[in-house]
Amino acid sequence: MPNPRRWAILAVLSGSLLLISLDNTILNVALPRLQEDLGATTGQLQWVIDAYSVLFAGTLLLAGTLGDRFGRRRVLLIGLVIFMLGSLGAVFASGAQVLTGCRAIMGIGGACIMPSTLSILVQVFPDRKERAQAIGIWAAVAGVGIAVGPILGGLLLEHFSWHSVFLVNPPIAIAAIIAVLALVPESRDPSRPALDPIGAVLSTLGLVALVTTVIELPDAGLDATTLGLATAAVVLLVAFVWWERRVSRPMLPMEYFGNRLFSTAIVVVAMVYFALMGAMFFLPQFLQLVQGMTPLQSGLSMIPAAVGLLLASMFSPRLAERFGTRRIVVIGLLIVVVGLVAFSTFITTTPYWFIAIALAFMAAGLGMTLPQATNGVLASVPSERAGMGSAVNDAMAELGGSFGVAILGTVMSITYRSNIEAAIVAAGDTVNRLPGQTIEAARESLAAASIAAGSVPADLVDAYTLVAGKAFVSGMGWALFIGAGIVLLGAVIAWRRFPVRVDQISE
Repeated sequence: MPNPRRWAILAVLSGSLLLISLDNTILNVALPRLQEDLGATTGQLQWVIDAYSVLFAGTLLLAGTLGDRFGRRRVLLIGLVIFMLGSLGAVFASGAQVLTGCRAIMGIGGACIMPSTLSILVQVFPDRKERAQAIGIWAAVAGVGIAVGPILGGLLLEHFSWHSVFLVNPPIAIAAIIAVLALVPESRDPSRPALDPIGAVLSTLGLVALVTTVIELPDAGLDATTLGLATAAVVLLVAFVWWERRVSRPMLPMEYFGNRLFSTAIVVVAMVYFALMGAMFFLPQFLQLVQGMTPLQSGLSMIPAAVGLLLASMFSPRLAERFGTRRIVVIGLLIVVVGLVAFSTFITTTPYWFIAIALAFMAAGLGMTLPQATNGVLASVPSERAGMGSAVNDAMAELGGSFGVAILGTVMSITYRSNIEAAIVAAGDTVNRLPGQTIEAARESLAAASIAAGSVPADLVDAYTLVAGKAFVSGMGWALFIGAGIVLLGAVIAWRRFPVRVDQISE
């Protein structure tokens, strides 16, 4: 029988999810300020962002399994507390290394929160149609939080220091803890399965090694560290698969990957987040450092994305009910492709109305696709293993996002550096008038060049920043065009393998 408080419970779960969704992007608009205030290098700045992703992705499967075994509400509460403590530590951080450690703690908390919200949702919405609608709302909150993050971050940075972006989290976490205790019922796998500690260790270490390799490879290249990490990731994950095929109660039953719906849905989830996080990595830099927007203006510029994602996610279940799941997934992915292609045509002076249209297109496509892909994952697993299914869904989202930032970021960096070197050669004797460190800053990144512009002679500042801006936009264009091609491949896969309709949830 449906829980009479199920919609109130969904609001609580959505509020908990919003906490970690905001944190995916709220810090992005503060990156230039962080680099200036902390004196952080580009590498250190990258790890402030990536420490969260590494620990989040690495501990998701473990957190989902613990929820199935010991109680999903309990794991959700533990996650909220951990996330709050990590945020409080970040508020008082005075250096990049301490901030990185706090972000890692927040990643562990987020890994406990995200699959717990989705697996509890599965339990309190047993009706298929209501559950599809609830997942649409869940997906809308997840996506809108990512889009709203820059808006809230920009608003805070307009009036306060970068510490304020972390001060948002504790009040939300406290309110969520109180609401969870008051409203959310406990649920777990009724068989109370034994834990799989070997599988937990292998999967956690393997995923951490994989994500770290993806993050480090673009800058470090194939050196001893990245080769060692890549080797460790392959060995650990192969060992995990081998072990899971032999253990009596596996942490992640491998037979699920033979399920056509399950395997296709997780690929689509990864594709969605590949595009979303790749684009969100570039946009704040483009809007602030190329187009000269303030953090607040940059954040407010994301409103079309938030609106498009919210509306599309809310209507996605109804559209799928009428026209079929496969059509909505494929159409959604194709709309994302159109948005990414539009992004790839940006120049330094692209008017905002065109940026807004591209944002709305991409967000609407994501909003149409994500609820159906998530519903597909959960439809493929028994409800008592909802924590595990939710964790796989979230892990694929995080891995897809990490690969999106890493792969598209690498393409952008290669193109940027090639264009900068060509501009330096073309400048000829003019280069001799620039302080030496400004040339090296321009070679490093657009953010470094923007900071170094303060020491450039007044009559050369505009030319210096324009060259760096053009190099960045060119690199971003190529990266997002390639991203569009990868999402197009995802649409082809979905058309060939996604079922016409996802009509029932396995029980």
